[in-house]
Amino acid sequence: MKTSTRLLLVRITRLLIGCVAIGGCGFQQSKQDAEKVLARHFQAVATNGYDSAMGDYGAQFFQKTTKDEWSQTLARLSGKLGAFQGYSVGGWQVFKNAGTFGAGTTVSLKCQVTYAKYPATESFTLFKGTSDSDYKIVGHSINSDGLLKE
Repeated sequence: MKTSTRLLLVRITRLLIGCVAIGGCGFQQSKQDAEKVLARHFQAVATNGYDSAMGDYGAQFFQKTTKDEWSQTLARLSGKLGAFQGYSVGGWQVFKNAGTFGAGTTVSLKCQVTYAKYPATESFTLFKGTSDSDYKIVGHSINSDGLLKE
């Protein structure tokens, strides 16, 4: 193989590695920023501040349910599953400039949540538009055996 061909291949490889590294950092930062919103949300839930937690939800979320209805749902959830104790993020995905919410970044987080009576798996979809200052929760699902038992 000619030296110029090898040099070209080395440069292309370096360029690709650099692009992946830069893109990966952006994804990691998006995950971290979305997790900050989630931490604030769970802090509000831990103190029964359901109305305060509504501030972390985006307008898209409330197209199918009102803030008042969702706040009451979270309060009933506490009654069935027990007091919030903690959570851990078990899986995540980041999508840039793709989604039904417009141009921006969508982060999906899957959490294992510990409540006093029953554990739950909660999935969150957060979105930050290109002109938004923070992520907002636009999707939230809760799955627990305790929802069927209490």
